[in-house]
Amino acid sequence: MADRKVQRAVILAAGTGSRLVANETFPKPLKIVSGVPLLVRILRTLQSEGIREAVIVVGYRGEAIKKALRAEPSLALTLHFVDNMAYDRKNGVSLLAAREFIDQECLLSMADHLYSPEVVRRLRAFDMPKGGCALGIDYDIERCFDLDDATKVRLQGNRIVDIGKDLSDYNCIDTGVFRIGPELIAELDRIHQAAGDASLSDGVRALAERGQFLGCDVGDARWIDVDTPEAFQRAEAMIRVFGDDLGDEPAARPIDPEGMELFAPTWVRGAQPYREDHFELADSREGVIRMMSNESPFAPSERVLRAIVDAATRGHLYPGSGKELRRRLGEREAMTADNVILGAGSTELIDLVIRTFVAPGEEVLLSVPTFSMYEARTRVVGGIPALVPMTEDHDFDINEILAAVTERTKVIFLCTPNNPTGNRIQEAALRRVLRLGLPTVIDEAYHELGETGETLSHLLAEFPNAILLRTFSKAHGLAGMRIGYAIAHVALIRVLRKVKVPWSLPSVSIAAALAALEDIEEFEARMGALRSQRAFLARELQRIPGIDVIPSEGNFILLDVHRTGLAAETILQAMFDEGVMIRSLAVHRAGRGFLRISVGLPSENSRCLDALRNALVHLGALVPSKGRLQATLTHDAE
Repeated sequence: MADRKVQRAVILAAGTGSRLVANETFPKPLKIVSGVPLLVRILRTLQSEGIREAVIVVGYRGEAIKKALRAEPSLALTLHFVDNMAYDRKNGVSLLAAREFIDQECLLSMADHLYSPEVVRRLRAFDMPKGGCALGIDYDIERCFDLDDATKVRLQGNRIVDIGKDLSDYNCIDTGVFRIGPELIAELDRIHQAAGDASLSDGVRALAERGQFLGCDVGDARWIDVDTPEAFQRAEAMIRVFGDDLGDEPAARPIDPEGMELFAPTWVRGAQPYREDHFELADSREGVIRMMSNESPFAPSERVLRAIVDAATRGHLYPGSGKELRRRLGEREAMTADNVILGAGSTELIDLVIRTFVAPGEEVLLSVPTFSMYEARTRVVGGIPALVPMTEDHDFDINEILAAVTERTKVIFLCTPNNPTGNRIQEAALRRVLRLGLPTVIDEAYHELGETGETLSHLLAEFPNAILLRTFSKAHGLAGMRIGYAIAHVALIRVLRKVKVPWSLPSVSIAAALAALEDIEEFEARMGALRSQRAFLARELQRIPGIDVIPSEGNFILLDVHRTGLAAETILQAMFDEGVMIRSLAVHRAGRGFLRISVGLPSENSRCLDALRNALVHLGALVPSKGRLQATLTHDAE
């Protein structure tokens, strides 16, 4: 029958714990988990359930463990320490070192397994025959944090049949908490004498062959093996949310909402959300001109507005897949609807490509400076952005891009015309990249805005690994409607559809895009006006002393302001004071001396030029001289 008077526990704390505390100055049992050392947490749990005596088997940095536990005021149980200098051997050898204390039934625990008091209660109350032993087992295999590293157990009834990390046929998991007696020591001693080493699993199997090792179901009690940095993060999250007793009495305490973040992977917790405060800032002040986000200065046409209103009358219905829009977009590139996938802006499709192909620790290759969303979405999935700087002339460094490819590279992003530098990649250079066979995104968000509307879409027929990315946000002026699309080989689109969330593109957006495609004359007139204003803005900006203009084929112009001797952010703030918002390019990895100005209407462009001149005068980088502006040399300007 059950012996409810088990009052002694043995804890194995001799190993190095190298996976969890590599390069640390303290041993693994003293690893702080939510403010308390691992081993102290275990001893407190045992103490709370009536254990009065604990035998700690130490080895690696054992003196540090002894000193810490002897000084711990929260421990009221009697402590015995046993030294195992052969701590590089299997854990059965550590248990054998404490054989003199296992002359009666006692609990056995690993020093890195945290568990609820309910696990202890169940083992102490377990109906175990004389001479037998029991292991706390968990039938809920799915909740095991690290199944690959877990010790698996196969039970028939409540009898253990086999145990080991590499079992393929198992029905429960070892929790690392046992109820043992002298019989286990006898078996381990026999095995050790024969083989020179012994693991606990060896002893369990030996007794199991005689039907003397049983499994004790721990039920819903929570536990975790804190053996890796990832498991450590999960353990802290569990304690944060469920408390020190791991939810043993969940109704007795409130759930801390701040603890929810700790359930997210470390790469998500370390990510920064996209900052949208510049939009709110622009809207918060009357009369501010928005020239910071590469938006079109032209409002949707009457045709587009009518289509939106008509589609809104069917707003109670789920949108379809946009087949007609996909067909129209595919036909423009001599392809079909099946070659096209729609998204809520090209940003959703950037995220979709990355989530489809990139696992944690794998790489996404980027030529920088470029659109910040590629890097941001890579980090959110745990991927690693591999950043290849452009040349000093702001050109794609193809040789360095090719050299940066590794066995971990999963996706390459190339923006052409590139945001923020405004230049295109040469077709011959792109072909060199595509020949690698890696999924390669050719982001043509701005392709219609060049002088010729040049596109590289013809490469899709030759390279099934190419993904052409487009948007209605720029040339078509529908940024607020969020319409993007990708064109690729049918097989590649099929893979993306497996990951894409359905119904992400509203019916009104699909209708707006179809109407925009029919507005051919309006579109051409707007593109002509925008190209003309881009040329005007670039020409006038170049006339301002200290400002260098990088030629652009987008709806924006990149400025190098370092010769003014002023920080880009300082100029940005001064222009905002003048009622014009532009963008600093530090987030795009362009460096802190660059600003980007979106091309606006003629009146907006003129006001922007005046605001920049006034800002530079106010900041002391320019002085009026005989009706003209001249650079001062007090800021290291050339």
